[in-house]
Amino acid sequence: MTTSFPHHTELAAAAIVSDLAARLADHEAVATVMTAQDNARKLVDGSAPVFWSDLSLADGYPALALLYAELGHLDPGYRRVAHAYLEQAATRLTEAPPGGLYAGSVALAFAASCAAQRPTDYAGILEPLDRSLAAWVPARVGVERVRIEAGLPGTTFASYDVIGGMTGVGRYLLNRGPETRPALTEILTYLCALTKPFADDLPGWWVTHAPDSDVEHGGHLNLGLAHGIPGPLALLALAWQAGIRVPDQDAAIARIVGWLLDWRITDSAGVGWPATVEPGDLAGPPDQLCMSRSSWCYGVPGVARALQLAGQALGESSWTSAAVASIRDMLNRPNGFFGIEDPGLCHGWAGLLHLVRLIGIDADDAAISGAATGLAASVVGRYDDNAPFGFRATNPPALETVDLAGFLEGAAGVALALASYVHGGRPASGWDAALLAR
Repeated sequence: MTTSFPHHTELAAAAIVSDLAARLADHEAVATVMTAQDNARKLVDGSAPVFWSDLSLADGYPALALLYAELGHLDPGYRRVAHAYLEQAATRLTEAPPGGLYAGSVALAFAASCAAQRPTDYAGILEPLDRSLAAWVPARVGVERVRIEAGLPGTTFASYDVIGGMTGVGRYLLNRGPETRPALTEILTYLCALTKPFADDLPGWWVTHAPDSDVEHGGHLNLGLAHGIPGPLALLALAWQAGIRVPDQDAAIARIVGWLLDWRITDSAGVGWPATVEPGDLAGPPDQLCMSRSSWCYGVPGVARALQLAGQALGESSWTSAAVASIRDMLNRPNGFFGIEDPGLCHGWAGLLHLVRLIGIDADDAAISGAATGLAASVVGRYDDNAPFGFRATNPPALETVDLAGFLEGAAGVALALASYVHGGRPASGWDAALLAR
């Protein structure tokens, strides 16, 4: 297939969205390409697991449903494709306990809630899953509460983060009805407790494992929106804005913001943040560390968005000003200093585009909003007509490229960011809540 796109960025982006909507509509064809033996992530230990997982919001049926959920709000013809992907996910639902936002029943529930356009849409899926979550959350949070009350440092990403932990689950629950409110307040209370230091002043979100695996090492503090403390900050702020509040919530927000501002790095390129703070870093100044790439998962865009949401929630203009200033500094760097190659949402150009757009809209900052066209052009320029999904993802361990159709690293996520750029404003389906972007 040969496709020719206009040179004008907005027109080219719209054409690419239409092209990807056609390429990704056949769920059987998508799964076949994704699960091909030669389309696998090569790991350091020599293994090469495939990318596809049926009930994954990153790369699975719910991930693709998100694209057509958004497109279905814009064009009713796409609703049947969203429904087909949700149906495939629902048939694979098991009796396993709920997990984080990006896996299992919560992934399905989030995608279905984005596809729903009336209160009764997908009620047969959503209502039982909500009841299951409402019963599961207190027990899951209770494990962490026992640890915290015993004064034992060392949480895990799976306990608290956006991808597999309570922050992501809480973001889903924030969009649901009053029957899930007790579970949400349990999560908010837990996240507030997580912000308090232990006796040795070690912050409560200290994890004992490595940043990129569950292997135990000296531990670290994570500053990425995907796995670190900016995720809980964003949820606490969004809940506060929605009028859902628990004791100590405003103080917890302030503790996180203070810590993030203390760990800013300033160099010739402006202000930014490291990806992690490890034991040996705690005694030294932040400027001894390396600035992270400029992406959703790690770096200025994700941290700045969380700070902006916090400032909006509590009316702290200095926090929003710090967020906006860091974005301006980032945008003034040459493109090579963004540290990204991938087109996707997680650690690539699409995520950078979408967060810059949202920050510019909320800040009413014409310069930041105007930068979106250049970032969109960087996404459009990575379109590959010969790739089965239009874009090829960069596999970070070895920097080889792979074909991903999904949300977090794949073509569906790129299409969502481009569609939002083309139509302006905020997505109709609310898909970017999965990024804790709003």
